[in-house]
Amino acid sequence: MMHHRQRGVALITAIMVMALAAIWATSIATFGYLTQRRVTNLLRHDQAFLYALGGESWAHQILREDLEAGPVDHLAEVWASPLPPLPVDGGTVEGQLEDMQGRFNINNLVNPDGSPNEAAAGIFRRLLEQYQVEPTLTAYIVDWIDPDSEVGFPEGAEDDVYTGLTPAYRPGNGPMTSISELRAVNGVTTEIYETLQPHLAALPIGTTININTATPELLAALSDDISPFDAQSMAEGRIDAPFDSPEEIREDVSPEVLPMLSVSSEFFRTTAIVTLGTTRVTMYSLLERDEAGMIGTRLRSFGTD
Repeated sequence: MMHHRQRGVALITAIMVMALAAIWATSIATFGYLTQRRVTNLLRHDQAFLYALGGESWAHQILREDLEAGPVDHLAEVWASPLPPLPVDGGTVEGQLEDMQGRFNINNLVNPDGSPNEAAAGIFRRLLEQYQVEPTLTAYIVDWIDPDSEVGFPEGAEDDVYTGLTPAYRPGNGPMTSISELRAVNGVTTEIYETLQPHLAALPIGTTININTATPELLAALSDDISPFDAQSMAEGRIDAPFDSPEEIREDVSPEVLPMLSVSSEFFRTTAIVTLGTTRVTMYSLLERDEAGMIGTRLRSFGTD
C-alpha cells in the first residue's frame, strides 16, 4: 500500500511539473508575441513620423512656389487643394494646407502692450453673437491673455476665479500657443469650444485676417453692415475673383478694422495623416512664411490641433 501511495504522489508531482512547464512556456510565448508587436508598432510609429515630416516638407515647397506666383493668397491656389492619399511602403500618406489667417487670431484681443484691442474685441463679439454665445466671454479671454492680474471691468476673471476651482490653476497671463488652451478659460464649455474652434487660431499678436480665406462667419463678424447672406456671397465670389486689396471692402468695415485685414498670409497649418497597417499618425504643423519665401515650422502637435 505504501508503494502505491508513493507512485500516486510521484504521478501528481509529475502532472504538476508538466502543468507549470506548460504555463511557463505559454507565458514566454505570449511575452515574446507582445514584445514583437510592441517593437513592430514602435517601428511603424517612427516610420509614420518620418513620412509625416515628408508631408511637412511638401508643404514647405508648395508655399515657396506659391509666393513666387504672387503675393495674394486665396482658395483657388494649389496649396488650398488637399493632397489625396498616396501609396507608400506599407500604407498611405495624405495631407492638407490651411491658411490660419483665415481664422480670428484669439491673441489679437490684446495689443502688444497688454491693453485690450477694442476693434478686435468687436469682431469677436459679433462672431459670438452668431452662435448665441454670451459676449462676456470676450472679457474672460482678455483677462486670460493680458499680462496683469487685475480683473477687467465690468466683467473678467483672474486668479481669484481659477484658484477657487478643483483642481485649482492660474490664468496664462500671456498669448495662447494653442487654441485648445481656450478650454481652460472661465465660461468656455465643450459645446462652445467645438462651435468656435473652426473659426479661431492662436497666432502672434498683430497678424491680419486674410479676407480671401476667412470663413463666411468671420467675414460677417467684421462689421454690423455685413449680413450672413452678404458674407456667404463674398465667400463664393472670391473663388473666381479673389480680392486684390482690403480696400475693396472699405465701405463695409470701420476705419479701425480695415488695417486688421489683408489678402496675403504668413501662417499656414499643414495636416499630415499617415496610415501604416493598424498604425495611424496625424501631425499638425504650424508654418510661418516670410516675405523672402523662407518657411519655418513654429509648432508641431500630434493627434489633436
